[in-house]
Amino acid sequence: MKKIEKDFEYLETPPEFLKRGMRLITRPKSLERALNASRDMKSRITIYLDADIVIKFKEIAEVKGAGYQTLINDALRSIVDDMAEESAKENLKEELLKDKKFLRRLKAAMSV
Repeated sequence: MKKIEKDFEYLETPPEFLKRGMRLITRPKSLERALNASRDMKSRITIYLDADIVIKFKEIAEVKGAGYQTLINDALRSIVDDMAEESAKENLKEELLKDKKFLRRLKAAMSV
């Protein structure tokens, strides 16, 4: 048992979890190397979605042989990733607009 406990990292557990006799842990360290650390934990939430959205995800899940909650998570992750990518592009644009050397090179390239 001690060997197994050494493979897990215990995280600071919120009081509401402790009241239920639960505590947060990460995946085993051996798996952690292979997985993105930010995706290691799942959070249980209650969310209200339009009924037609849930029905559609359940239909797609049945066809794909996947869980509908997994599909919803994947759809949300895709949106978040797209937003992060767009934000990174905007940040790069702002940085380039502040870079005098880059702007001179751009001006020279455009005048050719």
